[in-house]
Amino acid sequence: MSPKDDAPKDGAAERKSAPAEADARPKRRGLRPSLVIAVCLAVAAGAWILTGDLEDQRTLADGAAGTGRDAASAPASEPAPSPAPAPSPANVPDDKAVAVRVYDSVAEPRRAFIQLTGRTMAERRALLSAETAARVTDVSVELGDEVEEGREVVRLATDDRMAQLREAQALVNQREIEFNAADKLSQKGFQSETNRAQAAAQLEAAQAQLERIRVELSKTTIEAPFDGVVEEQLVEIGDFAAIGTGLIRLVDLDPMLVSVQVSEREIERLQEGAEADVFLLSGQRARGAISRIAPTAEDQTRTFEVEIEIDNADFRLRDGVTASVRLPTRERLAHFLSPAVLTLNDAGQVGVKAVDADDRVVFHPVDILEDTADGMWVTGLPTTLTIISVGQEYVGEGADVRPVQAEDFRETTGPKIDEQPDEMATPPRVSRDDAEPAEAQR
Repeated sequence: MSPKDDAPKDGAAERKSAPAEADARPKRRGLRPSLVIAVCLAVAAGAWILTGDLEDQRTLADGAAGTGRDAASAPASEPAPSPAPAPSPANVPDDKAVAVRVYDSVAEPRRAFIQLTGRTMAERRALLSAETAARVTDVSVELGDEVEEGREVVRLATDDRMAQLREAQALVNQREIEFNAADKLSQKGFQSETNRAQAAAQLEAAQAQLERIRVELSKTTIEAPFDGVVEEQLVEIGDFAAIGTGLIRLVDLDPMLVSVQVSEREIERLQEGAEADVFLLSGQRARGAISRIAPTAEDQTRTFEVEIEIDNADFRLRDGVTASVRLPTRERLAHFLSPAVLTLNDAGQVGVKAVDADDRVVFHPVDILEDTADGMWVTGLPTTLTIISVGQEYVGEGADVRPVQAEDFRETTGPKIDEQPDEMATPPRVSRDDAEPAEAQR
């Protein structure tokens, strides 16, 4: 075969192999738009941060340079003042005690009062009942009548009791004659001692029967056992009263009693004989004295009954009316304080802060005896005491202070707490009226 015949075959082979090689090479892909946007944002953020840091550094450099220029231009004798600390009791100089306002208090005898609610009640009441069976023949009183002791109020029929009385009396007379005769014969020896004793026994039996009839007859008349008022009439004329049947209810209203219940905590503060004020719901007002304090408490309420006795000779006070009672307690030494001076210690006790002889703060717990509109009376304090009236909340127990009386407090020098804690919305300030100049302090 000639070379010309081979040439076309070789060229065709090359053209066939070219597409195969092109398929074997990896294909190139273009960049995705999202990747380009992310790279641009990162570059922009870095540039913005770098720009801010450079500006801050320039500002600091300019400030330092300006401060150096100001310091260089300022006179050497006037150094720049340092900022003063915030005024408060905590930063008072150690060598100067805080001045606190104080006043002297002296205890006085004082009675506190307990306000309780009770009710009036009659001193005594009685139900007059029949002691013998009989018909009612007379009722001499009416409902609400005032009666005196010993007055007849009801009469019962005597029936045959008078006849029994005469019969018993006759028997007694007979027995007396028989006994006298037996006694004379016995003395002369004509009769034995046994017969005499028998006659004496018969006489005593007859006398006992007579006495029994007299007592039975007396029961037909019912009398008032004490002065009082007829509270209830239970029978009318003609009613038959058996033994034990109620006839008249009598109540004693003079004196009138007021009963109240006192708690265990307060019972020891009361004293018999102390005068008490009583205000009745009806509008009446009276004054009485504590007549009885119960020795034992009621099981359910654990309270003690206390009775106040009130004179009621005119019967103007009624039984069973609600009453408000103002009871006085035992007299005790107490201080009169404003509630503003009270404070709490670390244990949560209520008390006052005072100044001792060494000008140190001391805490005294108190018991509130009475709270009034003008102030309160408290116990548990010494008889005389120097009480801190301003600054007690800002000085601790045991701290050294400079006590200044109220009238001299404004004119005092040195650090002091110069505002009332209850008059401020912010903590009190410590004054330095006698503070030294700034150059001397430095």
